[in-house]
Amino acid sequence: MESNLVVQANELVLATYTMTTKEKQLLLSCIGRIDSRPDAGTITKQTKFTVTVEEVAKIFYNDSTKKNAFRDLEQASKRLFDRDVMIALDNDKKLHTRFVSGVLYDPNGDQITLTFSEDILPYLTQLKANFTKYKLMEISELSSIHSIRLYELIICWIGQYQYSKTMDLDDFRYIMGVAGKYKQFGQLRERVIETAIQEVNESTNYKVSVEYHKRGKGKAFKELTLKFHKKILDKLTSEDGTLSQATIQSIVDNVQFMNDYNNHPSLSYDGKMNNEVFKREMMNIIQREPESFNKPNKVLESYLPKIKY
Repeated sequence: MESNLVVQANELVLATYTMTTKEKQLLLSCIGRIDSRPDAGTITKQTKFTVTVEEVAKIFYNDSTKKNAFRDLEQASKRLFDRDVMIALDNDKKLHTRFVSGVLYDPNGDQITLTFSEDILPYLTQLKANFTKYKLMEISELSSIHSIRLYELIICWIGQYQYSKTMDLDDFRYIMGVAGKYKQFGQLRERVIETAIQEVNESTNYKVSVEYHKRGKGKAFKELTLKFHKKILDKLTSEDGTLSQATIQSIVDNVQFMNDYNNHPSLSYDGKMNNEVFKREMMNIIQREPESFNKPNKVLESYLPKIKY
């Protein structure tokens, strides 16, 4: 494919919709064709985006399943046209629209062409801020639509400087597109939450954990808290396996760390000039892009206090 980078406005990532994994893979493959930069050429409701079955199979299939790609994409293309989406707007308004206005399946060319709906284009094109981006390969091994949705949410939340998220279970059902399903907590936990977390933990660069909360005097669980971090930060976790903010704070307070990374490219001008701003910005930079701290012998854990035996 020309580009494997998927970029969506956060409003679309946080929207609610129902879709199969194969439909989602097809949709994302076409979104990956879009140049979302503000200065990119104009895309209209007549603009068409084509992907071949071979291109999609290369990312989402292995040698033993590749023979099913032709059939899967044909079925996905037929269903995708009927999929709608609900996007939350300001002032409690909601936009109810479709992802695509047209789907053309060409069996002779083994390719699918999508035309995006006019209402959805502002959430995919000329994006200046408040967007989520990742590469298709990052989700290539996720087989559940819930896993893909959870992964997108994690990327979105981290981009908003959130490294844990507490949600009402009904709100979680809504955002995951299962509002009318799994009304029993046990079903929701087993078929959606735990399945998604397990796949994300096994097949991506992120580690996710969950806690369930009861509210009031009832015995039923009403909320969940998701905690997440990049696996490269595992050495900075607490005993429960979640990222330790106190540990990160101890790193940014380290004078040697400040000397070594006061010219980090993600620091603002004020962050490079002011110690307190440096510390505040670094708390987020470490969690968002820990792989950028790669100077020889200056990895993040090297700034932790030495353990005395």
